[in-house]
Amino acid sequence: MIAEAALGLVGLFALLVIGVPIFVALAAVACVLLLLEGNSIAGLGQHLLDHLNSPTLMAIPFFVMAAMFMKGGGIAQSLFDWAALAFRGVRGGLPIAAVAATAIFAAINGSSVATALAMGTMAVPLLVSKGYSRPFVLGLTGTAATLGILIPPSLPLVVYGLISETSVPRLFLAGVVPGLLQAMLIIGIIVVRARSQHRPPAPSAANDAGDEPGDAGFAITTVRAVPALSVPFVVLGGIYGGFVTITEAAALSAVLALAVTLFIYRGATVRELPRLMGQSIESTGSVILIVGSALLLSHWITRSGLAADLVALVVELGLPAWLFLLIMNLTLILLGMILEGYSITLITVPLTLPILAALEISRVHYGVVLIMNIELAMLTPPIGLNLFVMAGIAKAPVAEVIRGTLPFLVGMIGLLMLVTFYSPIVTFLPDLILGPAAF
Repeated sequence: MIAEAALGLVGLFALLVIGVPIFVALAAVACVLLLLEGNSIAGLGQHLLDHLNSPTLMAIPFFVMAAMFMKGGGIAQSLFDWAALAFRGVRGGLPIAAVAATAIFAAINGSSVATALAMGTMAVPLLVSKGYSRPFVLGLTGTAATLGILIPPSLPLVVYGLISETSVPRLFLAGVVPGLLQAMLIIGIIVVRARSQHRPPAPSAANDAGDEPGDAGFAITTVRAVPALSVPFVVLGGIYGGFVTITEAAALSAVLALAVTLFIYRGATVRELPRLMGQSIESTGSVILIVGSALLLSHWITRSGLAADLVALVVELGLPAWLFLLIMNLTLILLGMILEGYSITLITVPLTLPILAALEISRVHYGVVLIMNIELAMLTPPIGLNLFVMAGIAKAPVAEVIRGTLPFLVGMIGLLMLVTFYSPIVTFLPDLILGPAAF
């Protein structure tokens, strides 16, 4: 059975290398393997429909819609203005403000690419005009944007929760502390750089952003930012207060994003709604096609006995949990160089779940480790999407963006190792709020 799986995996990578879309490659390999075992086409279709009928899956289009509504400049600008005033007088205050605003924006829309596009368009020209080197600014903004898939709500965490049958609210809580640690890590690199270059504290970071200085200006800017700041608190507060389910929270986030964008920040007009809705449908369709294809492959893994064979192999080798996690990190980093995030999740998770159970590794802990590896994939060539987004914004060579991300990438790898080998960083908050969970 392992030999069949190896052939299937080789076939899958061969299809991906020649440019076949991920959902077609996954579906083709899964269907061939299942049909060889005597399954019917009708049976495969029924299985697919049964598993796509999921309340968790229904949350995806609403979160995608919210991200689309928030891509306008109004929300990003208000958050940046507020953060710039909050960090006025601090050494490196303006880039720190960019990180803070990016982290908050990420918590609102849940998409790394959307965060990089919205915040990069606004922050990169301003920071460069204030004397910060362009590679540093591009690396900083691209790295901070990866917080969009770690700080809740996060679309990749929703997909992982669906595939692994893990509580999405628990996964959202698990991402909070690592996300904050990553934001603090980026800010720490900024401070060290500012001190090494002997940059004096800015008299007012808000002046750099073009806002009113002083306490009165801060109050005005805070009032402007409140609608944007309220979105994640309302949505997440509704989930953990027991008022809404994850699907209802996703719908609520889309409604709030639409209202804030149309009526407060005017980042979009009513005439643009059909275009935004069309983009949302297109993005949602691509995600659901990939998820559906992965569910077929997962079905084969379960029926074929491959999962049991893998567990037996791991037990026979006597791999401790820490070594398995280290091997998976190395594997995921390598996969991140050639595959995008959803592909990594949907190919690897069905294979690793039974091993996680055998080694008593928390699915919640592993989910955050996986997402942090996908963050690295967003910044590593040749596939790293954030690299190309930032290069496109600044019309800069991708090599320049890569050079700017290197200090942050090294720090993120160090944080990944810490989170991997000290699971309470991930599990403490969900266990505290929701109670301990089984493996």
